[in-house]
Amino acid sequence: MKKEEFKQKTYDVLNELADYITKLEDKAGEIAEDAKEEYRERLKNLKEIKNNLSAKLEEYEQVADSKWDVVKDSAVNFFASVADAWKENFGKVADAFKKEKTGDCCDDADADTPD
Repeated sequence: MKKEEFKQKTYDVLNELADYITKLEDKAGEIAEDAKEEYRERLKNLKEIKNNLSAKLEEYEQVADSKWDVVKDSAVNFFASVADAWKENFGKVADAFKKEKTGDCCDDADADTPD
């Protein structure tokens, strides 16, 4: 991966993550009461991921093009770890919404059993 390609992908992810965080903040009031603390924690984690990614991007932007090959593997590995952390937190936030939907209407214990 070339330095410019890495930068562009990182900016794309940062923008997507920022949009996602904004949407989550807008929907915070819709979360079931018992899931709000976990939701806030996941939102905090996503913000930390975004901040770490921004800081790392600034760090990599300072690397001279001639040295990019030396740090490329580190950059790609960092990017992959951010993606994994984001997916994990996204899944847990989605679960908080599921708790709200299922908790209000019915008992999930029998949800998988046919009538």
